Amino acid sequence: MSGSIFSLWQDIKDLARSLLYDKESACLLCETHVSGGQVFCDDCKQTYFRPDLNRCSHCGKLLESQHTECEDCVAGRGPKGMEQAVAWGHYTGAWREFIQNVKFKSQPYLLKQLGPPLGDFALRHLPPPHWIVPVPLHDERLGERGFNQAAAMASLLHWELGIPLWEGLHRVQPTAPQVGLSRKERLHNLESVFQIVSSSRGLKQIQGARVWLIDDVTTTGATLEHCAKVLKRGGAAQVYGLVLAAGLEKGQKKDYSASEFGVIIGSDRRESVTIF
Repeated sequence: MSGSIFSLWQDIKDLARSLLYDKESACLLCETHVSGGQVFCDDCKQTYFRPDLNRCSHCGKLLESQHTECEDCVAGRGPKGMEQAVAWGHYTGAWREFIQNVKFKSQPYLLKQLGPPLGDFALRHLPPPHWIVPVPLHDERLGERGFNQAAAMASLLHWELGIPLWEGLHRVQPTAPQVGLSRKERLHNLESVFQIVSSSRGLKQIQGARVWLIDDVTTTGATLEHCAKVLKRGGAAQVYGLVLAAGLEKGQKKDYSASEFGVIIGSDRRESVTIF
């Protein structure tokens, strides 16, 4: 068979395979073979996205216990001003590395495959919104990085789900890095940082609206809290946070039945995460 005929035959076979069989690809995190349009292999889904675990009904943190709220939110230390936040995955290992590569190594193109699975997760955990709103970057940071990862995520969801973007939320002041700060310090660091800068038409659009507020990672929830407060002051009725990753609270082994006697038995271990 001549080279040109063989090449044509290969092209025909490739076309037939693309039409008749599942597309073959590799897991986005470990490069294991996956098929059927899957983005992650089964092992990575279980390791990093933990579909078997509850999410805190308030801050979105993953919970190994059967509780519906994490200890921070029960104690009043969780984000305020939102109806709910939910994290897709656990900020650890290859998923953490993926998120950091997107943000710090200027690789936003890595996000493009996340549209379908992230959209599916969001619709299963949050009520459909009128608008999708990304957490904004200050112009200085945007100039340094070249893109806003939250805006890239919001754009993915816009195209995947057909939900419009609302871009009237702005970060009007630069802030010091949040790493190493307590929740109280983070809240103070973000005072007066976010504002609505929009036309009268834009303000009218947000009145009474349900909003998905999008960011990549949450730790204390301080950023989501400040953004939610500004959106509600601007007229939004409900704000729901959606992030790629958050921390995981280890299983609590407490005997709450003994609490009436002032006794709590067992231990509580929580895993902390760092966001840059």
